[in-house]
Amino acid sequence: MDITFRTYELSDRTVLKEIFLLNTPKYFAPEELGDFLDYLDIFGDDYVVALVDNQIVGGGGYWIRSSDHQGGLSWAFLHPDAQGTGVGKALATYRIDQIKASGEAKTILVETSQHSFGFYEKLGFTLLSHQPDYWAPGIDLYSAVLDLEK
Repeated sequence: MDITFRTYELSDRTVLKEIFLLNTPKYFAPEELGDFLDYLDIFGDDYVVALVDNQIVGGGGYWIRSSDHQGGLSWAFLHPDAQGTGVGKALATYRIDQIKASGEAKTILVETSQHSFGFYEKLGFTLLSHQPDYWAPGIDLYSAVLDLEK
């Protein structure tokens, strides 16, 4: 399995939309699709597409805010067939490394759900807060942080 990453291109939009829908409603509420597509329109330069054997299997965004030395991970998801294969860990690690390489962030924030929090916890993120039914009924908000100075 050959895993590679590249910056999002407009031609990726349809495939990412299809993969997003495969993750609805377990990981995302249906109404979040519009928010995700808006995110790509505005922040696509900071969105990474994950490919396995040159086929798009998902992606994830990241951001760096130098004003308060914070980085973040956003809108990560994979095709269900790619989940549990190591692609998600590779994608998260790639984005974390991009933030680290900037030298501007002291922490990395992720806002996720109960379905993905354990994944980030295994990567060293610690829980900051939990809010039930935040994203949608049955989809809670878990805010977690990775301290880069430890």
